[in-house]
Amino acid sequence: MGQRLSVSLRFRFFAVLGGLLIVAMIALAVISKWLIFPALQAEERTAVQRELDRATRSLMLNQENLLAQARDWSHWDDTYRFIEGTNPRYRDVNFSQQMFEDMNYHLMAFFTLQGDVHFLAGLEPTTGRYQTCTAAVDRCAWMAPWVETMQSAMAEHVDPTALYIEQWPAIVAASQILHTDESGPPNGWLFKVRAMDDAWLERMVDYTGLPLSLDVTPYDADQPTELTFSGDQVRASQQFPAFGRNEAVSLGIELNRVQYLASLTTFRYILAWTAGLMLLVIGMVLLLLERMVLKPLRQLTALTQPSCPSPDSDHLTLRRDEIGLLARAYLEQLTCQQQLNAELLRMSTHDSLTELPNRRLFDQRLIDGVSHANEHNVPLAVMMLDIDHFKLYNDDYGHQQGDECLKKVATALQNEAIRHDVLIARTGGEEFSALLPGATPQQAKAFAHALIHAVDQLRLPHGTSPVSHYVTISVGIGMLSDSETLLPSAVMATADQALYLAKAQGRHRVVLFEPPLASCPVSKQNTPS
Repeated sequence: MGQRLSVSLRFRFFAVLGGLLIVAMIALAVISKWLIFPALQAEERTAVQRELDRATRSLMLNQENLLAQARDWSHWDDTYRFIEGTNPRYRDVNFSQQMFEDMNYHLMAFFTLQGDVHFLAGLEPTTGRYQTCTAAVDRCAWMAPWVETMQSAMAEHVDPTALYIEQWPAIVAASQILHTDESGPPNGWLFKVRAMDDAWLERMVDYTGLPLSLDVTPYDADQPTELTFSGDQVRASQQFPAFGRNEAVSLGIELNRVQYLASLTTFRYILAWTAGLMLLVIGMVLLLLERMVLKPLRQLTALTQPSCPSPDSDHLTLRRDEIGLLARAYLEQLTCQQQLNAELLRMSTHDSLTELPNRRLFDQRLIDGVSHANEHNVPLAVMMLDIDHFKLYNDDYGHQQGDECLKKVATALQNEAIRHDVLIARTGGEEFSALLPGATPQQAKAFAHALIHAVDQLRLPHGTSPVSHYVTISVGIGMLSDSETLLPSAVMATADQALYLAKAQGRHRVVLFEPPLASCPVSKQNTPS
């Protein structure tokens, strides 16, 4: 009997399929536990972390923006004289409730170099009224905790940007007060405060498109980032420590897990369906071996046939069956992805205001240009261009008109750059840089004069400019052969020095770097406007 069973087709099917079922279930369980589920979870965590990083970068950009504004105010001769007490109209000309509301400032504090309060201005948190004082008392008593924290920061090491939590969390930027050309000695400190309130959070939500939240929590240095999964929601938060406190501002986002849960459910359904199908096949083999053995085998064979060689995409898209639908859907998704990648690449390498290449792209091209010039022993010229007295333009016409001025100047520069096959990028607020591979000093000067002429032809009114009644630019030219080293930063330093000298000579001119310029003081990136 046992021998008959061992050679029985039904028994052999049962033994083989039963063994396969057991092996398959074990393999599926192992693969699911150690590969599939961890991969799905890792992918979900990566996606959540990517969104959190985007929110974090937005906060950091907000900090950098406030710091740039603080430095713009503090590196200004008018501010320097205000701290000295020789500019009495400074507060009347530069401060108003409208300015605070437009710039989203909540407090500005000026201190002497010894840390004493010189001037305070801000919007009272409960009423929103604009107030100015020379001491944090009486109606300005609400400023006292902020002033004490700022004085503590000055007594220690002042971070350029930090988060303070006094009555409410806020971004604070600090900068020493210097002359417009950033020369010293410093004679005080300027602090700017931007509240991280509901209005600020709403702007961040609009900017990032993420459901953000903000909380004040005890700071945990060992775990600044936290991911919490709950049902079909996941919450991610990033802590930012506050100055002088054991507390932190926790920036959080809450995302939907529908896609991950749907993938998980689909995979589990596939596992259950596979196991059920295998059990059904075994049951049918046991009950209806004589009638159903061939048909299930043919069906199983059809299901397990290896795929045919894939035809070209044109042939696939002409099909009207499911394969054709899948091929068309795939090609549409691929095209969409390529368009998105191209747009992301453009956004990462171009300035959003002027549509010119940005510093990142310029630095990449500069590295390539220096390398090519060194390898082939050809000349290389670089330029730094600056709109003359652009800060005066902004102060007189407003930042919106300033942006329009930047766009018009950028368009004029780009037209000349296209005409001469030259790269021009916006590398600062009103600062532009140009890369001229293979250009001689004479060619570079000719191109620089063409740029100046192009901007002059715009005839953009600039009533407060000491140089001209119209918007003008200054150009500094550096040659790779004149730089101290073959590093890209060295050749840019020559152009920066030349631009500094062009401004010192009265602006609205072109200056070519010459070795004697190396003995002149080197200006910083943000040269005087």
